[in-house]
Amino acid sequence: MYSLLLLLSSSPLALSFPFYPPQLRLQVPNAASSSPSSSSSSNNHNDKNNVEPILPTCESSTFTQPCQCPEGTKYESTVTYAVIGANAHDVRAVTGNFFDIRWLGMEPLVTEGPENTKGSTRTDWVPTMKGHYNFTEEALEYKFHPDGGFETAYKQQNVPIVYHADQGPGSFAGELVTWKSEYLGEHETAVQWGVYVCFTGGLLGFPEFHEMGLNNASKILEAQGKLKGKNVKPWSTAHSLPPEERKMFEL
Repeated sequence: MYSLLLLLSSSPLALSFPFYPPQLRLQVPNAASSSPSSSSSSNNHNDKNNVEPILPTCESSTFTQPCQCPEGTKYESTVTYAVIGANAHDVRAVTGNFFDIRWLGMEPLVTEGPENTKGSTRTDWVPTMKGHYNFTEEALEYKFHPDGGFETAYKQQNVPIVYHADQGPGSFAGELVTWKSEYLGEHETAVQWGVYVCFTGGLLGFPEFHEMGLNNASKILEAQGKLKGKNVKPWSTAHSLPPEERKMFEL
């Protein structure tokens, strides 16, 4: 029941806050490179206008807005939204454990630390559009709410992961995943699931994978007799694949 039928080695892979506008730092021109004192004030004005902004380096605290990725990779992000027609406590029972990811069709190869605790890690054999790779992910936070909602975030710890020779050049050079589920009603739970990456070659199927996972969570809850409310089908702010190719992820 917990297996995802579509996680095949040939399938692409695929938390959770709104996309925020960049907070940019402006680079101050070096005095040595400024115009001579004889230059007109208009030239000085143009120099100031031509200053290019500098993005902060991508890390856990900056990943939810555009940031500077390592050379050879590009910043990409997407957020997947859905409403699951079940109580938030039941949704959390299926999706809310860092070490139990059977609802995604996977089980960790290795786990370290207490479950659902900041600093704990899991290593997963993850299918992507560039092949399968071992991702070690570190929990950054876990917050459980009395109404059944919860929030979590985790990051890629083993940076970088270099692509296989037949898929390169390129790498997975950083990833932040965020999740937030909220109680909407007795049988309705809202989910936001975001992913922010520094990858070579785009999002590599992560949005489609997240949509598939949420659909699978709904099917698990339905089989348990706990899906009693209205579902809103998952949708993402960005995709890796055109619509006709996304059908391979439908359950």
